[in-house]
Amino acid sequence: MPKSDGKNLGDRVCETANRLRLIQIDFANESEQTRMDYLSEEIKRILKTVVPEQRKVFLEKLMERFPTGHPGTALTDEQPQAQSQPEIVVEELNDPETAICRLLELAPKLSDEQKEHAARRLQEAGFGSPVTAQNYSGDFTRDLRARLQLADGPEMKADRLAEMIVLLEDFVFKLEPLIWNTWRMLSPRSSIRPSGSLKKTIGQFICSDSDTPDKQAEEELRMLQRLIAAITTAVGRVGSQFAKRHLGRFSPSEISTLVRMEHGSVFVSHEVKCWRKYLELAETLTEGSIEAEIRTAIAEYAESLIKGPDR
Repeated sequence: MPKSDGKNLGDRVCETANRLRLIQIDFANESEQTRMDYLSEEIKRILKTVVPEQRKVFLEKLMERFPTGHPGTALTDEQPQAQSQPEIVVEELNDPETAICRLLELAPKLSDEQKEHAARRLQEAGFGSPVTAQNYSGDFTRDLRARLQLADGPEMKADRLAEMIVLLEDFVFKLEPLIWNTWRMLSPRSSIRPSGSLKKTIGQFICSDSDTPDKQAEEELRMLQRLIAAITTAVGRVGSQFAKRHLGRFSPSEISTLVRMEHGSVFVSHEVKCWRKYLELAETLTEGSIEAEIRTAIAEYAESLIKGPDR
């Protein structure tokens, strides 16, 4: 007794009709007898999966799918007659269901590049949704794996990649205004300033097909990267910079040189004059002046890194 696979009779009729059309197309260049033999074998195979009491109804519904068949002939579950099989007509080649079934049959044989090309062509024709984050190019995947130092292994999960993009986006958009505000405080007169809204530029890049937002977004991100690196490096070097400036003004040798350059009383010893000069200079050592010197040291060093030695 045929086993039921859970499909109703209508579904079986639809699938069988599509299968018969595909056979007609595949063997269109063969002789009529060869084509009929293939059709008969396919119908016999399908009938074995239909319970006996439903076979007559199944064949009747199947014949309704082929109005071009010879009138007055009917298929039987014992011996499907060759002359009752539908003939190939041009309209069947344009039948959407037939085309879909044919494409699904070819899918396992297609390469990833061919599948991607077919999907893109179908989307251009209005089928399905636009390309989503799962449709990554081979170059993008290889580049990302190389940057993350991932060896060939399990495929990247699109949902996790999207989640990581959101986390990185949140990180950048919160860090960017903080860095620029810090830079304005360190160097209020500097010509280095943001060119626009990074969030807006990235949004335009994601939604645009133009190359201009792409380059602009890359330039703004690289500028932010250089600024972060420069400020971070400058903070690490500001100690030595400040020490050099301090020693340049308050070292005994520097104070002694300043005293000798000044005209003073010959009745006052050189040591006393040096002490008085130190006290005079020390009056400029206030909290505000020290903070200003540190900021200046950071800003000058950072700007030299950003602009480079030739600027």
